[in-house]
Amino acid sequence: MARYTLGVCWDDVTVQSCLLKTGMTEFVLEKLSHARRKGGQADIREQGISREIKDLTGGLDVVPDTCVSFLSENEIMYRSLLRPFSDRKKVADTIGSEVETLLPVLDSSIIVDFVLLGRDDAGLFRVEALSARRSSVQDRIDQIKAAGLDPEIIDSPSAALVAGARNIFDLQGNKSYLFLHMGWRETSLAILEGKDLRYVGAFPYGFERLCSPVDPEKKDSPVDVSDLVPEGVCSSEDLDSYIREVLISLHHIGSRHKETVLVPLGYARYIKDLSSRFEEAGEISTEIPELKEILFEGPVEDILVHFLPVSLACRAIDRTDTINFRQGDLSYTRRMEWLKGYAGVWAKVGAALVLLWFISIGLDTYLKAQVNQDLTEKIRQEFTAVMPKGTPMVDPVKQMEQHLGRLTGKSGVGDPGKNDSSLEILKDISGSISKDIDVALDNFTLDETSITISGSTKSYDNVEKIKTALSSLPFVTEVKIITANVDKTNQRVNVKLVCKR
Repeated sequence: MARYTLGVCWDDVTVQSCLLKTGMTEFVLEKLSHARRKGGQADIREQGISREIKDLTGGLDVVPDTCVSFLSENEIMYRSLLRPFSDRKKVADTIGSEVETLLPVLDSSIIVDFVLLGRDDAGLFRVEALSARRSSVQDRIDQIKAAGLDPEIIDSPSAALVAGARNIFDLQGNKSYLFLHMGWRETSLAILEGKDLRYVGAFPYGFERLCSPVDPEKKDSPVDVSDLVPEGVCSSEDLDSYIREVLISLHHIGSRHKETVLVPLGYARYIKDLSSRFEEAGEISTEIPELKEILFEGPVEDILVHFLPVSLACRAIDRTDTINFRQGDLSYTRRMEWLKGYAGVWAKVGAALVLLWFISIGLDTYLKAQVNQDLTEKIRQEFTAVMPKGTPMVDPVKQMEQHLGRLTGKSGVGDPGKNDSSLEILKDISGSISKDIDVALDNFTLDETSITISGSTKSYDNVEKIKTALSSLPFVTEVKIITANVDKTNQRVNVKLVCKR
């Protein structure tokens, strides 16, 4: 069954979305949309973003299963930490307090998430912690909800790039990839060695600052960037300091691969001398990796320019190295609300099933007890009618089989006059009496019709136990107690029994 995911993002100039369709054998960019932002001043545009998102996504033919959006880089604080372990639960339990001490005084509680970036030279695990004000996350959720969508994930642009890179491009294991996504006011950065994440970060440099393609008389009214294509624009001198920051980041992580390539994305696609400037400054060539087998009707350039909404849509299906600021009490989504609505119904169904199960167990036990009682009574009646009078019922089926064998002369168990020797009979008698019974047998007489046994035991109860044990022997038809008297000298019961054969 196909799954639809929607990635939504925006800046001062455009609002963008990507509808992704995935299944067992398909990966389709169904629709890549963007529209020019309306309004003049930035705060007015921000207030109207919900309506603009609704206008952009209102024409979708399907309802997305998952919606993913982002938090602007200027709302996110990055902190690099080291840990001797990589267990995510342990890291999560220890970074919160440490990150709070590194942050400035905030007017709101913070939400912290993190990604693992491999080991450093000393063998410690590198952790990049990303923090954001809870109020900023709440505002972003409210904006998207007002557009009729409920984002399950609020990601950071830099971490979202990782999901896009791994799912859109065929990354080679012998190269380091510098994914540089230039936004309007900031730039997000993700560095991967093959598919392994090594760095995420952001810089307060965007297309507006680096190239200033705005009307100098109306600073709040950016021109349509699409008008700059295909000519592109030349970057300003500010790009040199930006490139230096990127090269410093590369130096800190110490790439293990000799070859590092630049993958420019977003507004960086419009800077025509970006590749040559990176080549001159750091000998970093520009290369667009080969795309995986994805279906998309438009040109590849559209994917590269609008790579952030594509990455956000991929984030819904890629759970590796992920950030989600929608945590705790903010993690309530429409899907959870739908499940909650049906929770009462399913709870009642479950309770009914459990009750039926207990009733069936009780009924089964009762019926089996009735059948067992009926069978026991029938066996007792048959035993009384067939066996000699006074024979105790110990193992009735076995006793009746042995009695039948004696009557027909086909018993293979033992006939003391024919197959069994006196020693074997004595052995059987000794084995039938439990070792737990305190008894001393001192006289044993065997003839053709009976076996006489005498000895002493500790109590009268033991006498009855001995009689019952002897009655279960296959060659004994009846056991009688001849004497059972207490010896006054040792207080033991002297007993004499006769077993008829």
